[in-house]
Amino acid sequence: MKLKELLKILPNEANVTFEIVEETYPTGILAKDILATYPRAAEYEVTLLDAGISTYEGKDIPTQCIEVSNGN
Repeated sequence: MKLKELLKILPNEANVTFEIVEETYPTGILAKDILATYPRAAEYEVTLLDAGISTYEGKDIPTQCIEVSNGN
């Protein structure tokens, strides 16, 4: 599945831990901001989709872990 297809079904305000394999470190971001921040990733293949927990100011926040790759 391509990232742009996945983002169509995720809520805009979903917390995401996002990584482009071999290009970026995992980062916390809202689903609606991924393509604005990483436009080249729209056509990348999703290689990992998992549920996770991130911690912010001592609070646990449910998050979607998304990893994509450009296939190179």
